[in-house]
Amino acid sequence: MRAMLLRSIPALILTALMGSCATSSKPPAPAMDQTAAEAIIASLNQKFAAAVAARDTDQVVGFYADDAHVLPANAPRADGRDAIRATWVQFLRTPGLSLTPTSTQVIVSAAGDLLIDVGSYRLKMDGPKGKPPIEDVGKYVTVYRKSGEDWKNIVDTFNSDRPAPGM
Repeated sequence: MRAMLLRSIPALILTALMGSCATSSKPPAPAMDQTAAEAIIASLNQKFAAAVAARDTDQVVGFYADDAHVLPANAPRADGRDAIRATWVQFLRTPGLSLTPTSTQVIVSAAGDLLIDVGSYRLKMDGPKGKPPIEDVGKYVTVYRKSGEDWKNIVDTFNSDRPAPGM
């Protein structure tokens, strides 16, 4: 029995070494290349700004998933496409509206199925009668989820860098 045990030790050591070599191999490649993720976000932002400029509610709402959430500053949250549509219908009625999002960081989930866009925006609109145009700058966070071949916005939040009126 002892002789059999002594003969088994080298095999056990070899097995342990092989197992440790297998676990020390290279980590898996990321699910998505960072450059590709940034290109996707740049394209989405460009198309979204164009839809806002065209005042195309259907196209704007089409960027959002059915279960999306919009969390605007100083306004109620909008959950789901119907509420998001109502929010954008109001917003797109703003005279002289232009919106320019600028991505500053794109975060890719480990699985590659979520993209988080952290950025800033510039917003312009006509001022009240006889007043100069209103300009705002702020920041946003948008979370996109892979949906088939498309990316759909599932969480969208933004707020101004300027103090709230009356502050």
